[in-house]
Amino acid sequence: MLSRIFAIAALALVPVSAFIECNVLDYGAVADNTTDLGPALTSAWKNCVIPNVKTTVATDVLLFVPTGNFLLKTNVVFNAAVNWNLHITGNIYLPYIPTLTGTMLTFQNCNNIVLNGPGAIFGNGYRYRPGGDLGLNPSRPRLIRFQDCNNCEITSVTLYDAPQFHVTIIGNNNVAHNMAIIATNIGTTDGFDMSGNNNYVHDVSVENGDECVTVKTPTNGFVAENIRCVHTAGCNIGSFGAGNTNVSVQNVRYTNVTISNSDAGVMLKSYPDINSFWAGNGVDTGKLSITDITFQNFVGSGTPTRPAVWLNCNKATPCERINFSGISLSNAKANAFTNACGTGVSGIPAC
Repeated sequence: MLSRIFAIAALALVPVSAFIECNVLDYGAVADNTTDLGPALTSAWKNCVIPNVKTTVATDVLLFVPTGNFLLKTNVVFNAAVNWNLHITGNIYLPYIPTLTGTMLTFQNCNNIVLNGPGAIFGNGYRYRPGGDLGLNPSRPRLIRFQDCNNCEITSVTLYDAPQFHVTIIGNNNVAHNMAIIATNIGTTDGFDMSGNNNYVHDVSVENGDECVTVKTPTNGFVAENIRCVHTAGCNIGSFGAGNTNVSVQNVRYTNVTISNSDAGVMLKSYPDINSFWAGNGVDTGKLSITDITFQNFVGSGTPTRPAVWLNCNKATPCERINFSGISLSNAKANAFTNACGTGVSGIPAC
């Protein structure tokens, strides 16, 4: 009997993790859309989040931005962030500051971070490019970046009109899902730019004037599904730099993508390979190898100014085994192929 009582007593001494909320209001934030939220985010993270992370469950410790209107006018970097949740229920606004640059919220060298809503971030990008002038403030800020981060999640937060790109994720096993990006129909407003291994984007809506959901190098393993793109430049792979060096993208799959009122569907963008020598002044100097790509079940209406299928590849390493099936795009120019081979559409030579 004594040994049983001792065992019960010992069990009772095992610590039980408790939910911790680190509210920015307790660290200097004021919901007046005037006071800078940046220092409060940093202080709450250093003084409350980091000391209280005891488990690997990210949602056990919340860095909490409550309901209200907050102004964010300085960059915030969460370096070596591990196992916690930035939970935004309020609205965060960027001011127009001509010298403001960089990324407003950066998670760097991080693991197992959750960034979620139901709040919103308003980039007020139109103020940085009045009248559509992209050259007035060329170093204008971006919204969110996960740099060298693994096993992270961004969801349920709405992003409005970033001065530049909205979400960049670099790392492995990350996911973005169930959220919307709504921006001006203008360039440099990329929705999701992804690179790394085994990343996943699903059930998102992007309305902008540039990339919708795009894969960058290096990538091995990427899935995008249930994607809605409006007024975008489509879902693309690239762009890649003029040197075409160290480019490696493989095992990429897009499924159930709806693209409407856009100036492109799907492109592979590099200097100066596929897609009409996207850059590089049309000089055929590329050496990037593009092979084993399948385009399946593309249905809809194109534009009379562009081909439905257009491959314009370089002479040194022609595009090979580019295969098409179920392509039904009306109201488009005739297909065009240069230095490419494959199957499935009229005009493409066999490999």
